[in-house]
Amino acid sequence: TKKRQTGNATHRKRKTPHNNIIIIVAMVLPHPKIMTPARHRHRHRQRPLVTLLLIATSLSLLLPHPTAAETTTRTNNRNNNNNNQQQVCERLPTSLTYSQDSAPADVSAILRVVVEKINRDVTGVVDVEVAWSGAELHRRVGERIVRCTVTRLADSIDDDDGGGGGGGGEDEGNDAAAVVAKQSTIDDHGRSVITQCFEVPFTILDVNECTVPKSNPMAHRCHPPSSCVNTLGSYECLCPSESEANDNAQGIVGSGGEAGVALSGFWETLDSQSRNAWELSLGSSSDSSCPDSPSTRGCCDEDGHSADGEGCRSSFRCPMDPCARTSTTTKNNNNASKTRSAASSACASNAICQRATSPLHRPNYTCQCPSGLMGNGKPCTRNGRKVEPKVKYDGKTPTEETRRALEMGLICGCVEATVDACDGFPKCPGKHEMCAVSSSNTPGCTCQNGYVHDPDYGCVDESPPLLHLRPDPTHGTDPKTGTTHLSQGDRYEEYGVDVIDDNAEEYYRSLKIAYSRPLPQGCLLEVGEFHVNYTVATPWTSPDFVRAKRTVVIDNIDECVVRANAGVGADCPELVPMCDDGAGATCLDETGTYACRCPEGTEGDGFRPIPRLREDGRGGYAGI
Repeated sequence: TKKRQTGNATHRKRKTPHNNIIIIVAMVLPHPKIMTPARHRHRHRQRPLVTLLLIATSLSLLLPHPTAAETTTRTNNRNNNNNNQQQVCERLPTSLTYSQDSAPADVSAILRVVVEKINRDVTGVVDVEVAWSGAELHRRVGERIVRCTVTRLADSIDDDDGGGGGGGGEDEGNDAAAVVAKQSTIDDHGRSVITQCFEVPFTILDVNECTVPKSNPMAHRCHPPSSCVNTLGSYECLCPSESEANDNAQGIVGSGGEAGVALSGFWETLDSQSRNAWELSLGSSSDSSCPDSPSTRGCCDEDGHSADGEGCRSSFRCPMDPCARTSTTTKNNNNASKTRSAASSACASNAICQRATSPLHRPNYTCQCPSGLMGNGKPCTRNGRKVEPKVKYDGKTPTEETRRALEMGLICGCVEATVDACDGFPKCPGKHEMCAVSSSNTPGCTCQNGYVHDPDYGCVDESPPLLHLRPDPTHGTDPKTGTTHLSQGDRYEEYGVDVIDDNAEEYYRSLKIAYSRPLPQGCLLEVGEFHVNYTVATPWTSPDFVRAKRTVVIDNIDECVVRANAGVGADCPELVPMCDDGAGATCLDETGTYACRCPEGTEGDGFRPIPRLREDGRGGYAGI
């Protein structure tokens, strides 16, 4: 046996198989002379205080392979040692048991808890050599055996200890003492020690990642609508199926397995299923990991808590079924749960949601209304426009307005249409007549709103027509008073009135225009005012006429400035002054006329002499 010196203690190091991790813990105990008296040295006496000197870890894969000669020498030494010291590994009665989320996180943590258990369950420990096979023991769910080679003080093993911690009678105690005496050696401190093999059961219990709270670091990373399927030590994400195979994927109980863990039979059943596009993950790697797959099993890293495994599962995307029904659970005051099922928000609650053959279609669903209802089948928005659907008198055919609204998708939800009894009813012959439904739901013709029926004139306005004066475009008309201002020399033109009457074109009307004084055919020569009255007969009203009045005011002009053949004088020569300006007479303007004044020192009327006239032979006269 090859020996290695560590501190003041001598340790035997045995060659371990490849892939084994060896951890050696060397401990120094006080000299036996200062230990607890012998009478107290029994199986359950207090353990001596130990001092940790060295923790060394070696991985045999990193060690150079021995030569043939070294192998032969070591084999002979081991065989000789085995002949002198037959070790039987004793399993400790209790296991180190942890849940997956609370298990030691690394080798150093495992070393601590294993050595602590050895110190707690075994007495007189001088050093501990810990070894186990396989990688990542601290992360694997299940039961493992950690084998430890423990060097103990020989006198810490009582006669009834059996050499390995077991009980026995007097004969067995004598045999054990003989074995101890035979296998014990003396260490550098002069103590009698013996090396024994112990097996420490190390159990890691599975955590159901599918049911732990989201705050737990072991919680699954599956994205809805995929479901989480718990596996031994990990989990998978599974797309929902229309079958019942994975309806309870988060609580699977298989024969011969642990509750909440999916067994191989579950996956075999899943693999045998024929799935459509809605039951597989999205088909593009840019949209989902494991594209076109029912689950992450066989695609993502088996360890769902590794960086690759967690990233792969969190990127797994299943199609969202737009037609899937949702359920909500509420609790009352007695803490009783009540679950309500509701249709998908994609369609109205009373509509039929029809899914497309592929989730890649846009849109990937349609909403259809049941027979007897009309609309686009989609939920109504709070501020959206609501159109009431109507059908014709047959109770089936949509009205024209409803048909256009349906084509434009303006009728939301699924609504029962009302019957428009007048749609399809023969058109009413009279003007301003419409179809109306009586209290007995019988259609008939009646006057439109705002009209009354007259036996002679049919449907006429409830209110008489309105007369609006048309303004004089040149001189203007005051819209409030109806007054138009003209001047001497102007000509009056009749602009009439506008008759505001829906019946004006359909029925016979009479308009009467009356002037308060006769109008001259030419220029207006007299100042003052006159009135024009416009009267429209409305025999169905009281009074039976409507009247409007225009006031025309003729203002004075200064005739003294009027010149012949120029301006007003050209159109109205009557307004040209006839003063004898050649004899020095002057013109004086007066309201509506003018006067002529002779110069001082003369007398007369100041007007020009009237030319002498002669008969023209046609019954008239002509000037000379």
